[in-house]
Amino acid sequence: MINCVIIDDEQQGIDTLTAMLNAKFSDSVAVLAAATDSRKAAALIAQHNPQVVFMDIEMPHVNGIQLMHSFAERNFALIFTTAHDKYALQAFKTDAVDYLLKPISMDELTDALERATLRLQQLAPLANKAGNQKLLLPTINGLLAANISDIIRVESSSNYCNFHIAGKPKIVVSKTLKEYEEILTPHNFFRIHQSHLVNLHHVEYFHPGQEEYVILTNGEQVEVSRRRKVEFLQRLSGL
Repeated sequence: MINCVIIDDEQQGIDTLTAMLNAKFSDSVAVLAAATDSRKAAALIAQHNPQVVFMDIEMPHVNGIQLMHSFAERNFALIFTTAHDKYALQAFKTDAVDYLLKPISMDELTDALERATLRLQQLAPLANKAGNQKLLLPTINGLLAANISDIIRVESSSNYCNFHIAGKPKIVVSKTLKEYEEILTPHNFFRIHQSHLVNLHHVEYFHPGQEEYVILTNGEQVEVSRRRKVEFLQRLSGL
């Protein structure tokens, strides 16, 4: 579950965004709190420690961009929501993951949450009580919290990725393999081929020779690129 806070000086803006989140993402996103007074925003964020903050820009007292510059460090993904397009450049200089113009469409909100999900993985993977780290995968039905240890491999398909997870059907995610390579490499994943990122803990067998490939714990056979073989074997032997 992704916890979020909404800051908007108009209650209608808060109500509309909350309704949109509840309509499509009720199983994966929770609105913890909201405020119409930007002067209360910093305290509200500190109190609830959200993973995502939706922030209006033009507000009395302190605007959203000024407010974000007041944070020395941020451990949340920031999404600006505004009726004005003139702040876009300034907004992205705050390292926001998205800039949504009102009225916000459901497709735009979905894309913004996908970007926020990736940012959260880069900030710190979530951990469950058993200590298994989780990766949040944006799907058409919401966000799937997958145990990283259960991910067998990730396969590139144009601008999409196919996740092969133990005990689950294939999950299709509209992000590139490169984005997930950066997130998963520290968790003992290795890109053995241009199109394949594998969990080294799920490698059962390596077949050398003219056609080199691995067999994974789910029985799948995946080609190993010759130029990646040496590093792959070094990483595998170092586990």
